[in-house]
Amino acid sequence: MTESIDPAIPLDTNESVEWTGRPRITTILPTVVTGVLLVVIGIGGSVTGESALFLALIPLGVAIPVWKYFALQGIQYVITDEALYVKRGVLTRSVTQSNLETVQNSSFGQDITGSIFGYGTVTFEIAGGGDISFRAIEDPRAIRALADRTASNDDGIGGGEQSESVIPGDMAQWKQIRDEIRAIRRSLQG
Repeated sequence: MTESIDPAIPLDTNESVEWTGRPRITTILPTVVTGVLLVVIGIGGSVTGESALFLALIPLGVAIPVWKYFALQGIQYVITDEALYVKRGVLTRSVTQSNLETVQNSSFGQDITGSIFGYGTVTFEIAGGGDISFRAIEDPRAIRALADRTASNDDGIGGGEQSESVIPGDMAQWKQIRDEIRAIRRSLQG
């Protein structure tokens, strides 16, 4: 982790950052291609004499990729030993936070370009509703495994080790409890 944390992210003094990242910059390539096409059409149209309409395409062709770039740079994802954070925005900022204890499930996915170029999305299901997604990040499988290990609820799918059960007692004690509950049930029914 070499990236600095945006001051808008409300880290506790005792929180340690496990990972931070941003969406992969190459995901703006379709927007850049669209911008270049608009600029080429604008220049071509102005040369043929339709200058007013086509000249408007040139600033639009430049503005769209620049806007997409700054929007992408305004996103930061952080995993600490206590919470998940998603910060969005450059001038105005919003931060979504969820304690790791509230993460019920996690998954990762990659579309075809993500599979080829090694990026994807990690989604965390949060207790009480809602999801937090880290979109277009490098190596989503590893990030999911890191978050699962950090939350101590790894299911083994993300590549980590299966964590041990923390249920107290042994099988004999639980069988004794089961037998006592059955005896109570019988006495209440009859």
